[in-house]
Amino acid sequence: MRTSFKTILLAATFSLTALAPAWAAKTLYFGLSVEPSTLEASVQAGTAARTVRLAIHRGLLNYGVDGKLSSELAQSYSVSPDGKEYTFILRKASFHDGEPVTAEDVKATFAWLLGPNSRATYKGELGVIDSIEVVDPQTVRFHLKNVFVPFPHYLALAESAILPKAWLEKNGTNPNAAPVGAGPFQFVTWSRGREIVLKKFPGYYKAGKPGVDELHFQFTTDDDTRVNAIRTGDVDIIEYVPWKDLPALKKDKNIRIESTSGPFMMLQFNTHFEPFSKPEVRQAVSYAINRAVVIDTAFNGAGTPLYGLPFVKGAPGYNPALENYFSYNPAKAKELLAKAGYPNGFKARLLATAQYGYHMNTAIAVKSELAKVGIDADLDLPDWAGRMAKNNAGNYDFVVAGTAGDITDPDWLSNFYYGGKQLVRMNNSPYFDDPEINRLLDAGRVTLDETARAKIYDEFAKRALELSPFAYIMWRDQSYAVRSNVSGFTNLPGFLSFQSGYSLENVTLK
Repeated sequence: MRTSFKTILLAATFSLTALAPAWAAKTLYFGLSVEPSTLEASVQAGTAARTVRLAIHRGLLNYGVDGKLSSELAQSYSVSPDGKEYTFILRKASFHDGEPVTAEDVKATFAWLLGPNSRATYKGELGVIDSIEVVDPQTVRFHLKNVFVPFPHYLALAESAILPKAWLEKNGTNPNAAPVGAGPFQFVTWSRGREIVLKKFPGYYKAGKPGVDELHFQFTTDDDTRVNAIRTGDVDIIEYVPWKDLPALKKDKNIRIESTSGPFMMLQFNTHFEPFSKPEVRQAVSYAINRAVVIDTAFNGAGTPLYGLPFVKGAPGYNPALENYFSYNPAKAKELLAKAGYPNGFKARLLATAQYGYHMNTAIAVKSELAKVGIDADLDLPDWAGRMAKNNAGNYDFVVAGTAGDITDPDWLSNFYYGGKQLVRMNNSPYFDDPEINRLLDAGRVTLDETARAKIYDEFAKRALELSPFAYIMWRDQSYAVRSNVSGFTNLPGFLSFQSGYSLENVTLK
């Protein structure tokens, strides 16, 4: 730990001149709330894994600290008049192995991501790619099967990072291989159960970045341990600041809080499970939960009730008339349960995790609320890795999820609601598949006119609320705590908070 290292330096008797290299090195310590389950580049395995990968990798595009699309490995791109061809001009950049980033690497990356054995989270969305043409070493052209308005946004996700062709040929089937990217930091070691260490990549294409020499991601899974580490200066940044500790940390002159609102808490239903296969039962759950109880129990009173869909005000599909589609109404919940054939309720397994207190406490509060209408929730609380494995396999009756839209385009809804062949994904309700929902999402993807597109998502919202494959609970604040000697770290706005690891390239230490 860094505290021990400082103590050793202070106690040492040898000359300051001999210590100069150690003193000169700038090392940032980042307290992660969980050890990543994988660093596989194309898999969304939670915020901690994404934070590490955003330090290692870059894609053609990314979301910048302002929340807008930024050019990364592509210095520019153009779209054909019919909207079906995207041509990217690559900038001069290198991978961590010293090889240049070329159009062949881009083609190989997406061939791997879309391949038959791929586990890529956004394989469905990027399946719109028909072919990739290498025009010349610095120019690559994507030919799409059809118009796909949000295409650049999916290229900006961390899971669309560009990897070396040679690395993929050697390691493409090994998710645990040491990663090689083109980002600001390169991989050094992963000490299981302790930390992941990265070092500055001197060949990074942005001059003067990154601003620190080493980056240590330390696994501090216990909330109190993580908070104590930032208070004592043992780490410089922590994620997932517990809500109970926010007031005290805000008073600490050595710490600043970086907060944003955009993530939300919800329940997602396995629609193969007999009661939750019925929309009336899913709606009953929404009516049965007093959001204020969940907010007080799990978030120390910090949060905003969510009784409709998690649309940001002003976004396509936002309709103020639908903002409070549901309400806290246990009598209505019981009426719907009786109508569905469950007048005496039923038992169901609720998946959450004991590793994050707010997940576990949300589950506890939900269990208490549902018991009032006869639904007996049996809590399943594995560690985070176990929870993710069950989530990705659809191994639950319903599950507590804390998430957000992954892109700023309204097509983020597709990853939650779209059915079809790939019926179990991290953010969707397993086996939910509604032809009308699919039709509207398809229409939203190919409609260029903004007014017409807004009408499509408004129609979608009404259908989505009627079928209710999710029960939305609350908007929550997402906070990082940062030591005052650290500058340049940004909690990205709204939905993009989970991509804040991108800003580590800007961090400097006083």
